[in-house]
Amino acid sequence: MLRGVGIWTPQYSSVAALCTAAFNSSAAATSKAGLHRASADAADLWPQIVDAIVQGVCGWHVDLAGCPLIFATTKGDIRRTIRVVGQPDAPLPKLADDAIAIADACGFCGEVICISTACASSLAALCEAHLLLTSQPSLDRVAIVTADTASAFVQDGFASLRAVAEAGARPFDASHGGLCPGSAAAWCLLERGAALPNDIQLLGWGLANDAAHLTAPDAQGRGLTAAIHSAVQAGNMALDDIDVIMAHGTGTAFSDAMEARVFAQLFAHQPPLTAAKGLLGHTLGASGLLELSIACEMLRRQQIPPIAGLIRCDYPGINPVCGQPTQPTRPIRTVLKTASGFGGVNAAVIIGRYDR
Repeated sequence: MLRGVGIWTPQYSSVAALCTAAFNSSAAATSKAGLHRASADAADLWPQIVDAIVQGVCGWHVDLAGCPLIFATTKGDIRRTIRVVGQPDAPLPKLADDAIAIADACGFCGEVICISTACASSLAALCEAHLLLTSQPSLDRVAIVTADTASAFVQDGFASLRAVAEAGARPFDASHGGLCPGSAAAWCLLERGAALPNDIQLLGWGLANDAAHLTAPDAQGRGLTAAIHSAVQAGNMALDDIDVIMAHGTGTAFSDAMEARVFAQLFAHQPPLTAAKGLLGHTLGASGLLELSIACEMLRRQQIPPIAGLIRCDYPGINPVCGQPTQPTRPIRTVLKTASGFGGVNAAVIIGRYDR
């Protein structure tokens, strides 16, 4: 069961606040994250992010003795790395240091794992958590925490690739305008045990690497296709059992085209498709779990939020939700969430609501 899901962004301090915005957004509402460089580097948000994580974990009110913590991030607290640049004798910080620091701050005393698979990091962490639960019967739960900031380093990196939007991210829009980096944290517990009504279940997952390019996705989408097939098979489902797709949806031409191609090829029934980066910006490794919190709400509300920023889609074979929230023609029993990252990593997870 997926429990204790929490989030924090500079705009939204809770899942409730985020979902209020997501389910009331319009096609014109796009994220402005990253468009105008603030006077302070977003990397300086890290202490605030850690405080939000600690408060969220304390709110679980569960026994964390022996509970493993998986920390997922792309860049972590990059301020520590910047401090030692130009100091040849200074050891380079490791992302594992951030994982240990967060574990200590939250009071975890079990195993600490750090996962960094670029923008697929937090979904990969959810997959790893399921592996731990299935391989270690003594475990009752695994904690997942993820965080990233739209630091100047990240901004400059995407700018060098000419991937930053000038007027807000518009996933799957004909403008192909680019992405907007964002900052966020998210956290949850994956638990075993009997399900209660309305519990959210992890039904299946898949990971694959297309190994096509350092920063560009495989144009044929072979890695994402493999990940989706693995997730469907793990859930003992058919492709037609997917009711809604929540895409990675960066707003960049190459990534959106790859995802659209895969979805059109795999899903003949064209399930409704949504994405959240037009509202949130691209929060790197944190984006998967952050956006999964909206997917959980879709299952509870039986409603699909529109893709913020989408005005006109020119990708054939997909069914994007545009303009207003949509009530689907069939019950939402399953949501497929995808993520793709630099290095060719692709992740797919399927969640569903227990209603028996």
